[in-house]
Formats: sequence, C-alpha cells, structure tokens
Amino acid sequence: MSARSMKTAAGLVAVLALAYTGASWYAGRTAQERIETWVDQANKEIAAQWTSADPRPVLKIQDYRRGVFDSDIRYGLEFRDDEGQEQTLGLHDVLQHGPWPWSALQQGEWRPVAAQSLIEPLPGGLWQPWFDALPAGTAPWTLESRIGFDGGLAARWRLAPVKLADGQLDFSGGLVRIDYEAATRVATVSGRIDQLAIFSADSGVRVRFEGLDFDGTTTRSGESDLQSQQQAQFGKILIETADVPPVVLVGPSLRSDTARTGGLLDSRLHYDLGQLQVDSQELGRITLALSAEHLDVPALQALASALEQMSQNDEDEGLSEQDQQRLLTLVKPVLAAGPRLGLEGLRWETPKGASEFKVLAEFKPVPEGADQDVGELIERAIRQLSAQVNLSKPMLLQVVRQLSQVKGVDDGIGDPDMAVALVSMMFDQYIGQYEREGLLKREGDAVTADYRYADGQVTVNGRTMSPAEFIEQFGAVAGLGE
Repeated sequence: MSARSMKTAAGLVAVLALAYTGASWYAGRTAQERIETWVDQANKEIAAQWTSADPRPVLKIQDYRRGVFDSDIRYGLEFRDDEGQEQTLGLHDVLQHGPWPWSALQQGEWRPVAAQSLIEPLPGGLWQPWFDALPAGTAPWTLESRIGFDGGLAARWRLAPVKLADGQLDFSGGLVRIDYEAATRVATVSGRIDQLAIFSADSGVRVRFEGLDFDGTTTRSGESDLQSQQQAQFGKILIETADVPPVVLVGPSLRSDTARTGGLLDSRLHYDLGQLQVDSQELGRITLALSAEHLDVPALQALASALEQMSQNDEDEGLSEQDQQRLLTLVKPVLAAGPRLGLEGLRWETPKGASEFKVLAEFKPVPEGADQDVGELIERAIRQLSAQVNLSKPMLLQVVRQLSQVKGVDDGIGDPDMAVALVSMMFDQYIGQYEREGLLKREGDAVTADYRYADGQVTVNGRTMSPAEFIEQFGAVAGLGE
C-alpha cells in the first residue's frame, strides 16, 4: 500500500472514530434523558397509587457519572418500613452507550440502540440476607435492558435462586420479560417462577407456590390515562400450619382489568381459588369477582390518609369537631364521582351444586345543602344497596361430609353420616324460621334471598318495608331483640 493510501485509510479511520465517539456521546445523553424521565414517571405512579398516611417511597438518582462510551449510575429507593424506620434500597447501573454497545454485540445484537443497561442491587439493607445466602460475588438479581433511540425498552429481569438458612425463604429463581413500544405506548410484562416457599416463624404458617405464570399489557393514552389487563396462573398453592391439615389450591388464577381516565378509575378483579383440597378431600371450587367504577383516586387517597391518621388518635376521645368537618369535606368529592362498588359474585361450587353471594353499592353526588354529619351525607348519597343470596343445601352437605372425613377437623362427630344429619336438621330449622317471615325463599333444594335498599325503603324478596321494620323483623327471628 502506498504512503498516500495509508494516509487516506488512517484519515478515514480517524473520521469514523470521531463520528462514533460523537454518536456514543449523543446516545449517552439520550439515554440519560430517558432514564430521568422514567424515574420521574415511576415516582408519579407511586404517588398515584399511594394511600397510606406514611411518606410514599421515592426513587432517586443518587449519582450519575456519564462518560463518552459508558455511564455509572447509582439509584436509591427510599421508604419507611413497617417498624417506622427509614430504609434505602441501593441499585447500581452500568450503562454502555450506543449505537453499538459491546455487551450487545457480544450477544449478537447488531441493531443500533441508545444504550445497554445492567442494573444490580447493592449489598446492605433489606437485600443483605439474600446476598448472604448466595455465593460471594453473586447478585440476587440482574435487570438487563436495551434502550432504543425512540424511547423503546426491552428488559430481562433474572432472579437468582436462593434458600435462606433459617428456612423462611426457598426460591427457585425466575425470569421476567418487560417490553415497551414508544410509538404505541404499550408495555408488556410476562414471566415464570417455578417455586416459592415462605415460612413465618411467628405464625408457624408455611405457604408454597408452584408453577406461577403471569403476563400483562398496559396501554397509555395520556399523562395519566391508561388501560391495563393482568393475569396470573398458579399450578398449585400449598398452605401448611402446625396441628392443622394442609390446605391445597389446585390451579388458582387471578385476572384484572383496569381503566383510568384522569383521576377516575374503573377496575374488575376475578379470583379463582381453584380446586380446594383439605387433607386430600375435594371441597369444590371457590371464585370471587369484585368491581369498582367511577372511583376518584386522588379524593379516595386523601380520605384514606385522613382516616389512617385519625385511627392513631386516642379512641376514648372519639372524633373531634374538627376531624368530623375534615371527613365531611373529604367524603364529598369521593361521592361526587358517583362510585359503584360490587361483590359481583362469591361462588362455591361442588358436583352437588353451587352457592353464591352478591352485593352492590351505588352512590350518587349529593347537592350542596345544609350542614350534615358524615353519616347523613352518605345516607343521602345512596342510590341503591342490594344483596342476593343463593344457598344450595346439597352443596353444603357435601362439604360437611368431606370435612368430617378430614382427620383432626371434627373428631367429636367422627361419623360423616351423623355430621350430615346434624347439619341438615339445623339448616332446616333456622332456614324455616326466616322463610316463615318472608326473609328467605325456598326454590327446590336452594334457598334464595333478594334484599334492596333505595329511597329510604327496604325491599325484601319483592316486599317493601321501612328500614326500622326490616331490622325489627330480622332481629326478632335471629333472637337479637330478646
């Protein structure tokens, strides 16, 4: 190669090196802007969900040392623990700038990115027992992320397996995938944990989770507006307590759907506890569905915080006039949104039948008027309260029979046939009293009831009466008036 060619090649290398250095510097600045934005957003999310009177946790960037090709960052999550002590969880981030970080190239990733991040917890604080249980130099978990120039994120959170010497924790480790598309503002999370066992020395209860799979999607459409769907599926949950037969939930799951518009929240939760087993006896399946609509989150947070503060006062003194006025002021905006709260179904089903319980509470805004206390305000805000009961006698007797065969549950009765006969007799006796008063209805092998309250009147199975009449009638049958 001629001298002139060598000079040309050297000049080209110099230009490329200078260009890459500039690109890396620009990538580092872009990454820092993204990280600062995400930390700010994380704190806003914490504030939006925090209802305790205690100071909310705060994530801080304690130190950000940005170089040309990489940066060294330290974070601190500051919070107050259950004992009121201030705690800080430390995090260390080794950030390699793009457009082609060396760690990404080693993994065969050639697409340009703003940065490649590797976050690990720092020893000390609540992390320390986890560090102590692992080989020296091993981090309890790592979070590796690729940050795009467009603000997108692809992260993998790897949790190391750990078993504490005192037996309070036995964890198989796990992997969580987190992805965010900046263009659509869609975040997805999914993961798998094979096994987690927790033991409480104080209560003597051991809980073991097996085969947890979870995933979720959150889509943002504004500063605080979002839609979110989350679900989790367990293979099995085992609950063990000394001197008590083990309880097993086979195939339990959880699903949630949430929508937030401004300060208003709509949410639905569905719990399926799976197949319930006690000492290998099959007791059926229990499901629970809850809903909340038109909840003013900021107003509810302010009310919850005030109630927590008031609960710490001397109970003998009761609420002061100032506290009552404060509650009145805080309750009004909660009711102004017209919230609707529902237990949409607590259902227990066996091969012999199913029993179910539903409750609904609907409220309406209260117009400004004369001074009222909190009780009167809530009374005026009630649009409707309702409760429905459907109780299957065959289902109940099957559960009694199965439980009577569990060792240690009812050694006094022992014989399953005797247990079933006794419960059947008591069921007919008490249900019959309420049925004669019209408080319950029999439909074949099922007992039903429909209670509603609206406009100052109670409707019991289609029959209207005043609240005082309902309480008197119900209390008389239950023996509360004696």
